[in-house]
Amino acid sequence: MIQAIRSSLEWKLILIIFATIFITVTGVSTFSFIKSSEAIDNDVVRFSNQILKQANLNLSRYIRDNEQFFRTISGSREFQDWLKTGPDDPYGLFDSYQKIEKTWITPFTTYHPETLSIKLYNENGNESTYRNEYMWESILAPYYSMKNESWLGSMELTGKFSRYYGMDDKYTDKAGRSKSIPILTYAQKFRFAEQNGYLAIDISLLATQEILNEIQLGEHGLGMIVDQFGTIVSYPDPGQINTKLDPGIFTNISSNLSGSYYSAKSKQMIVYQTITGTDWKVIVIVPYGDLAKSISNIRHLTITLTIGGLLIASILAYLTSHSITRRLKQLRRTIKMTKLDQFDVRAQVSGTDEVAELASAYNLLLDRIENAIIQLAETRLVQQHAVLSALQSQINSHFLYNALESINSMAHLAEQPDIQQTTIALSNMLRYTSNYQQTIVTVKDEFDHLKNYFFIIRILYGDNISLSLEQDSSVEDAQCLKAIIQPFVENSVKHAYEVTGDRLLIRISTTRWKDRYVQIVIEDNGIGFSEERLNTIQQALGMGEKEQDYMRFSRIGVLNVHYRLKMFYMEPETGVSVEPLLPEGGTRIIIRFPYRSLEGVIT
Repeated sequence: MIQAIRSSLEWKLILIIFATIFITVTGVSTFSFIKSSEAIDNDVVRFSNQILKQANLNLSRYIRDNEQFFRTISGSREFQDWLKTGPDDPYGLFDSYQKIEKTWITPFTTYHPETLSIKLYNENGNESTYRNEYMWESILAPYYSMKNESWLGSMELTGKFSRYYGMDDKYTDKAGRSKSIPILTYAQKFRFAEQNGYLAIDISLLATQEILNEIQLGEHGLGMIVDQFGTIVSYPDPGQINTKLDPGIFTNISSNLSGSYYSAKSKQMIVYQTITGTDWKVIVIVPYGDLAKSISNIRHLTITLTIGGLLIASILAYLTSHSITRRLKQLRRTIKMTKLDQFDVRAQVSGTDEVAELASAYNLLLDRIENAIIQLAETRLVQQHAVLSALQSQINSHFLYNALESINSMAHLAEQPDIQQTTIALSNMLRYTSNYQQTIVTVKDEFDHLKNYFFIIRILYGDNISLSLEQDSSVEDAQCLKAIIQPFVENSVKHAYEVTGDRLLIRISTTRWKDRYVQIVIEDNGIGFSEERLNTIQQALGMGEKEQDYMRFSRIGVLNVHYRLKMFYMEPETGVSVEPLLPEGGTRIIIRFPYRSLEGVIT
């Protein structure tokens, strides 16, 4: 029997679960019975204080968690980035808010559904609001704006948050109807980077009342929370929130942190304690007659639960253990099949617990391994194609170099300097683009390549095409992928001047963007793209492409450059964007990539 238990996970789980249930049920029942018996012999005040301590602990943890969450968000770098965002940067505003929500809000509200809304407001007009969709019975109204709050104008930079509580009518039910609910609001004013901003968090006070209701004594007893001024913060009747406590009660409790007293007039026991870390007090008012009845009920219920718990312990232990081990065995069989290189076999495990999640994660791992094998094969095909293409281009390049040298020599002998200079420019372009060992150059090299190209264009079209360059000397040494500017200038000539014959002006400028990026802007006064064509290109620029799709980009200059930048830098803000040049007409191409010095770069 002992050997069977040692070799069986199922039997081990049965014994562990049964022992845990037995010890827990017996221990809890015994402890509850002893405490209940002691409470009958002891005075009512001590019993009430023991019960109230649990309420104080839960409320203290509840308030402390919410206040700590407020300090966490207000002190986070993401919130500072949000405050620094200008009103003309909607993308930056959205991005910084999404980081706040993903990093802080979502993890906290998952376990604290009483958090109704989180509101951020900047005096420059920026505003972001989080509405807890899990609290679908009370949703912050869509028309809400923090700038309309009555306390906003009077708030000062004190370095501490303020509390506001009362009935709030800025929430709606699931049908969109306005409703008034008890709310506790934490709010604070901040100043960062010359920007004044505010953070406010709305907490449902219904949750605090639920804590009090769970621990209240007697059928007719009630619990409440009051602040240091005697104002009711939480009460079973929401209409009493933000009203004053009975002066007689407040006089008796205001001078002490905790205590109790019996009101002979009302025949009630009033027990109170200060919530740890706050200046609020939790008060429980219990009719004296309910206490004895409640304690007696606890005694009988304890005996019943103890007997019932022990009867079902063995059944529950078996069912739980069998549910776990049965699915683990199935997962084990799948892993054995994987060891035999059968990656198409998946674990068929149902449920939503950790075992099911483990099986789901293993299935996902198998899917990714299978996809990785396929992608590796595709990538090798692409690499092979690229090598063959490069070798073929080198063969063609040697022939063209020799031909251009011959043309240059004949032009020199014939004293034709224009032909000679054009041949030299074309030769330089060919050497620049066909050097496959050097894929990374400087921005200055790119502009030198562009000047060679434009020299040839001026020979072909004369003054009908003009080029204006504005080069920022601070980015000339930045590393840059080869041939990312000239294709766009060539497109302007091909799709503008060669189509209409109208005089073409091309403007190119380089600047630093957001300090860490190089931005190249190419503008022309051509006919531009049609709306349908522009939409097609913009949609393609926004899509992620697989490596094996690069060959279909070879005939589309915009997508070719965009894809190469994305693959090399692997940063979201890197790439090419296309937009119409309004109102004068034409097209604007914007190229962005990170600023990196060419020193130390292996090309």
